[in-house]
Amino acid sequence: MDLITTATYWYYAFINFFHNTDVIKYVNATELHLRKIVYICTFKHEQDKIIINLNLTYMTTRVFQLISLVFLIGCVNEDPDISAPTMEVVEYIPTPKEDSICGAIEPVVFNLRGGEEFTFDVIFNDDQALSQYKVDIHNNFDCHGHGGGSAPSVTVPNVNNLTTDWTVLDIHSLSGDLAPIIWTDKVPENVTAGNYHFHLQVIDEAGNDSPFANFHSMKIYNPLDSIAPQINIQEPVIRNMAIKKGESIRFVGQVTDNRSLSDGGNGVLYLAYTDLSTGNTFATDKAFVFDVNVDTNYDFDFEFEIPQTLVSGDYRLSLGANDGVRNVAAFEFFDVQVSN
Repeated sequence: MDLITTATYWYYAFINFFHNTDVIKYVNATELHLRKIVYICTFKHEQDKIIINLNLTYMTTRVFQLISLVFLIGCVNEDPDISAPTMEVVEYIPTPKEDSICGAIEPVVFNLRGGEEFTFDVIFNDDQALSQYKVDIHNNFDCHGHGGGSAPSVTVPNVNNLTTDWTVLDIHSLSGDLAPIIWTDKVPENVTAGNYHFHLQVIDEAGNDSPFANFHSMKIYNPLDSIAPQINIQEPVIRNMAIKKGESIRFVGQVTDNRSLSDGGNGVLYLAYTDLSTGNTFATDKAFVFDVNVDTNYDFDFEFEIPQTLVSGDYRLSLGANDGVRNVAAFEFFDVQVSN
């Protein structure tokens, strides 16, 4: 029986059903609530759904309200598609390697310089039908994570950078159950240096995907300068200390680099702290932007007062610096035990 014949059959079946007096006598004569019966399923090899609205009004000496029944007719009960599509990597250019990202070793890290090309050659596969793939490249300057957790992040104050962040959000449609894809993009010439994330996601027609299966880090270098600045600390001499809320810690030292710390607009010295009980990291108001008057050396001398709002416990202060193209200096850490 085809779909239209089936729909017609059920239409007349329900008409006869509601004209049967044995059924009608059970209907509340003073009030009839709207009832909807909905069957939802998917036709095999089809996406179409047919909904038949039967609006039947039965009038007797008593007033009956509108009876509305909504049916989905002609369904074939089929197991849903819950299998995520897969991706076979034929080649990455450049070849990834193991490297350190935000203090942790990752097995797949791509290293590129501004002006170079990044290419992947992959084959997408699905047991039924592919829908689309998405390429997402964005900066990971704050060491955020995706899916599997994140490293404690450090928020760097905004500066007027003259470099270009590498940002890609590229979405393409797919069809069939097999799709070989070669994709290439060029890193901006005057790119903002630092850690980036590369995310390749494929989705099938049923919406299945593996959101974090193809998620990797990148280290991007500006071709004008790939050398990170250095922080030299004179005070405090002690790296582990006990301190009370409202007391201050003095920081004295120098930031040095091979070229002007201001060239590129990303140069900054900043202090952050991490609550070791939670792993949450927060910026402080101690941030010093390297303006055009700063050359290869920057002397600093400032105090940080322990906030009264902090909960007593263990904290880690992090003193960080970026140069003009955003090469990141090695952090200087100070562990403090805060009390009332």
